[in-house]
Amino acid sequence: MKIALFIPCLVNQLMPQVAIATLELLEKLGHQVILPKGQTCCGQPMTNSGCFNEARSTVLKLLNAFKGVECDAIVCPAASCLVAAKENFHEFDDSPEAQAVINKLYELTEFLHDIAPVEAFTRPFPHKVSMQMSCHGLRMLTLAKASELMSPGYNKLEALLNKVPAIEVVYPEPHDECCGFGGTFAMDEGAVSAKMGKDKASAHANTGASYVVGYDPSCLMHLDGMIRRLQLPLETRHLAQILNEAI
Repeated sequence: MKIALFIPCLVNQLMPQVAIATLELLEKLGHQVILPKGQTCCGQPMTNSGCFNEARSTVLKLLNAFKGVECDAIVCPAASCLVAAKENFHEFDDSPEAQAVINKLYELTEFLHDIAPVEAFTRPFPHKVSMQMSCHGLRMLTLAKASELMSPGYNKLEALLNKVPAIEVVYPEPHDECCGFGGTFAMDEGAVSAKMGKDKASAHANTGASYVVGYDPSCLMHLDGMIRRLQLPLETRHLAQILNEAI
């Protein structure tokens, strides 16, 4: 397939290794990957804060970067940014061209699980990994079934990781409680955000895992800060980084 990469500003500026792993992984799987120019923020920090008018020009600039681009799918390695882009594109542009872009938007996990399924990965990753089920992907992209609805249920992140030889997948308790980042919530309610992050980081550490693995770089960034402050024996990894090493 021909894939256009959507690399959010947080990934581009703070976690470029996630973008690189996503590119390498998709190319190893045989896809043709392009990076449309002119990409910018999805507008989430502004729209989350109620600044819709201020977000308009930024959102439309990002949308225009993908309008008319010939591709089969637009893939993003960040669940919350993808959700914001879908919602904001729809809010600010109701044209058929905008809808065509929205229809092609996929988060990396759902793309690899639903759209271009991967049968198996060949290289072992002999480590215990604790699952970070971030809120936007869980409840807005249905990458897994939330535990308050039914547990256990399907989980696309786990399904992909279980295709990697020698990996051991575990969950913190509670399974899918928020890590506390929440974008601007972390600034508006810093003390609450930090406490939630410390609790979540400690829950991951209690599993005995070596890595915390997830699909949302913003949550992983938040947890990484808490892990280092608490000096926990853990590292964070994005799904793309794990799968890229396993192929």
